Amino acid sequence: MLGVLFSIIPIAHFVAFGYFYRLFLQGKRQEDISLPEWSDWKELFVDGLKCFLVVFLFAFIPIAVISALVSIFSWDSFLSRLPLAPAYFFAGPLSCSALYLYALTGDFKSCFNFQAVGGLLKKGAQGYWVPTLALLGLALMIPFAYFIGGVVYFYLMGQTFKNLERKAARS
Repeated sequence: MLGVLFSIIPIAHFVAFGYFYRLFLQGKRQEDISLPEWSDWKELFVDGLKCFLVVFLFAFIPIAVISALVSIFSWDSFLSRLPLAPAYFFAGPLSCSALYLYALTGDFKSCFNFQAVGGLLKKGAQGYWVPTLALLGLALMIPFAYFIGGVVYFYLMGQTFKNLERKAARS
């Protein structure tokens, strides 16, 4: 409940993103999922800023650009929003693949290795399409459920990309 509250309050939402990042790292380390403690607020805030920056660049901006392009056309039907579906679907996996590259190096430049991001997206499709659809469905059906869905989603995405890394190391 605390995470839902933090996620809707400006500036405090960085703490919620820090919580997501902790879960993402937990998945990356292949640990069993367990809810992190709401402690070390400064670290949660700083990690949340980093996580938010990656999600903003790789999810929010592409969605905004595609929304702006769609709004140029004066279609008055449901079909006018159809081009947004792929943007919403790929926003999560795209931002999480960039976040994974950041988590590996601690350097934001690694997020912009588009060849690596593309490789993670392509090879990880089998592991991320179900959690992504579940998160989108949950967020559309129940207001503020995105935080609860995000808890599981970020964990699963960290685990998905770590599994890809392990598979590549064995090859």
